[in-house]
Parts: sequence; C-alpha cells; structure tokens
Amino acid sequence: MRTVTGLYPRKGKKGYHRFWISNDGIEREVIEHSEKEVIEDSANPIWILRHSLGVDQGEEDYSSFDFEKYINVGRKTDLEKFVTKKGIKDLVYKGLKVPTPIDHYSHAVGPIHAGVIEPGHFRFIVQGELIKNLDIRLGFQKRGLIDMIKGKGAKDSLPYAEAISGDSTIAYGIAFSRIFEEAQNIDVPQEIDFARLVLLELERIATHIGDLGGIAEDIGYYPLHGVCALQRGVPLGVMEALTGNRFGRGALSPGKVVLKSGLTREKLAELAERIRAVTDDVSEHFLRSASVSTNRERLQSCGVIRQKQVRHLGFIGMVEKCTGLSRDLRNLEKSYTFSSPISLELNGDQMRGDAWARFYLRYEELKNSSRWLVEAIPKLEAALNLKLGKSTSKSAVKKGTYYSAVEGWRGPVLVSLDLDADGTIEEAYIRETSVPNWHALELAVRGEYIGDFPLNNKSFNLSYVGVDL
Repeated sequence: MRTVTGLYPRKGKKGYHRFWISNDGIEREVIEHSEKEVIEDSANPIWILRHSLGVDQGEEDYSSFDFEKYINVGRKTDLEKFVTKKGIKDLVYKGLKVPTPIDHYSHAVGPIHAGVIEPGHFRFIVQGELIKNLDIRLGFQKRGLIDMIKGKGAKDSLPYAEAISGDSTIAYGIAFSRIFEEAQNIDVPQEIDFARLVLLELERIATHIGDLGGIAEDIGYYPLHGVCALQRGVPLGVMEALTGNRFGRGALSPGKVVLKSGLTREKLAELAERIRAVTDDVSEHFLRSASVSTNRERLQSCGVIRQKQVRHLGFIGMVEKCTGLSRDLRNLEKSYTFSSPISLELNGDQMRGDAWARFYLRYEELKNSSRWLVEAIPKLEAALNLKLGKSTSKSAVKKGTYYSAVEGWRGPVLVSLDLDADGTIEEAYIRETSVPNWHALELAVRGEYIGDFPLNNKSFNLSYVGVDL
C-alpha cells in the first residue's frame, strides 16, 4: 500500500515536493504540476492539500447546498465545496454555515471546551441524537512557527522543533537532528541513535498510559483512569532522570544526545525496573477493564474506520493500525537491534477500526515498547561511554531539500527543510501525523450518538497545535 502523505511547493521553482508512504518508508518525488493539477489529482488527500496549499477565503457558507449532496463522502463533492477561483480553502475557522434540514439541527462545539484541552471548532449536523455530519476547523493556536524557524540553523531551530506538538518532543527532535546530520555529513554512532530511540519509546509509553486512562474516564471506568493518571508520571520521571526534563527537551541535537551525569549501571537498572513495574501494574488494570462487558459494549463498533478509507484517504499511524494495516516506520530503524529487535506485532483480532481497537492498540504498544525498554535502558551505558556531545565529523552543507520521518506515538511525523549553503533554513514543511487523520475523525463519528463524540475524540487524541503551526 502506497499513499501520499505530504506535499508542498518547491521554493523558487515550478512544481511541488510530494511524499509517499509505504512499507518501505517515506520517499520524496518532484512533480512539475500546476496547482490546479495537484488539487485535481485524486492521489493527494484533501486534508493534506488544504493544510499545505489552503488560503484564507473568509467565512465558509454551504447553507444553500443540497443536504444529501453535502454529506456525500467523495472527492467530487469535496472539490466543489473547498475549491474556488482563489484556490483551495484552508482549515482555519472563519465562520461556517451548513445546510440543516427542518428535522435536523446544527450543533457547534468549541473552540472553548470543557476541561484543559486544545481549542478547535466542531460543527455537527444532528438528527435526534445521531450525528449525520461533522466539519472540523482549527487554526486557533497558529503561532507562525514556520516563519520563526526560517533563517535559523540547527542549534536555534531545535527548541522550535520540540514545540511543534509538545507531546511529540522527541519525535520531532529526532527528525530535525537527522536532517542536519545528513546535510552536514555528521556520522552518528549507533549508540547515539539507539539512545534517541530509548527516549522515543519512553515518550510513546507515557502518552499511551495517559490515553488509556483518558478513554477509561470517558466510559466511566474510573479504576483504570485513576491508575493511569498516577502511573503516567513514571515514564516521564524516567525521561527526566535520563535527560533532566520530563519531556526530554534539550536532550537532542545533530550528532548528540545529552544525558545526565551520574547515570551509573545500578541507576540504569533501577530505571528499567521502574518501567517493568509500571507496565505490569497498568497491564493488570487494563485487562481487568477489558474483561468488563459494559466497557467492551461501550467501545466496540463505535467510531469505526475501514481499511478502504485508509487506502483511499491516506490515514496513517494509529488510525491506520487500528484497522489491521500498518506501515510502522520503526521496521526500518536498525538501531533498535543494538539492544534487541522491538516487537511491532498487534493482536489482529482486536484491530477492527473502532474505539475498542484504538484502546487495545495502546495496550499492545505499551507492552511491546516496555518490554524493549527494560532491556534497552541498561545498555545506555555504552552511549554514556562515548562522551556524548561531540559529533564525529562535519562538513559544509550542500544547499538543497532534506527530509526525515520518525514514527512518533501517533504515527509518522514528517519534516522537510530547504537549507542554504550555511545550514540555515530557507523553507520548511511540517506534516504532523494528525493532518490527514482529523478527516478520519470526521468520518468515524457519522451515525454515532452525539454523546459518543468525546469518547471518539479521545480515542484518536489528535494534535491541534501541530496542525495550526
């Protein structure tokens, strides 16, 4: 399976950089198409296009659309809705009017939400209690991050990379580091690359534990919620013990991983034991929650995504994996074997595309990653002995376009940078995993009860700020 997962205009030249994802990883091609041709090419997902090429066209008014046509899922309808003479509309909320039959109602949620979550606008068309359509608009956290990193080199751009989506600090730190390593011809010892992957897996399990608790909370199963709310702090604490920061900020840069001093063999063994113990505890409570029939009934067949939608609409990461498909980029990471190969196997019987699958997927990845970490953390001793912080070689930068993709906890994050001859960023393209997957949430909730939306939203747990940039 091969789908488009990123696209942006070439700087100063005709055409576009287009990125494809397959089981062999992510590859870039240059296409000399016009914007019209790019938009009409059915290989390019609409949400990718709206994120990359979208322009502000003011309030979106679809109130005169035929309702059945409006809710029809198809590219022809999408092009009619989102493409005008000015180009394709962006994803930023500027006002939205939708067609509402007399026996339906339009229900708006956000941007201000209950609780401490990010701002977004969700416009539902509801009949009774059933969701007939959902339109999602973002843009409330736009920081101008792309413009901020232009003109900056590796050292000054890394803090911005870590803030693209704070829950994926390590994933983006690795992606940026690898781009500059390639551009500057920095030879990275496997021990350093291995140390980065340890931090990446800690980031993964910390978030998965938090999400397991969040989903449990949304179905009213508080025993698991309480355990996860507490135990999420354990992998974050291990991250802090290794790097000095709970999210690993400041630990990564090209050719370097900066770990704290005083990490003795005994200390590393203790940190590994913390991971083993917390995984055993969370797993026990998860299995107890999974054995409760009312929990299964609440999650199974709720918010379903089909494999056909993944193939046609370019969904990636956890949204793809929960359907039984997987193009996990960790399969291509050779440095995992510095310890032992990491298992990426998932229980196929549970991966049916619903909220239950997204719940169970996190448990499976928690087990797999933790099992690897328990063996891997003590082997960080080899990385410490390298006197981390000194790159082995460095040369002038060859001006050009460089890209890197890393399998973060949501899925593959993609970064492409145009670098000048002095190594500064001329142009940047950042495709957060959530960009195509917000459309998956729009489709997953169709036909569900409006009261099930918070549960489905949590089961996806997509990034708002990483899309807004």
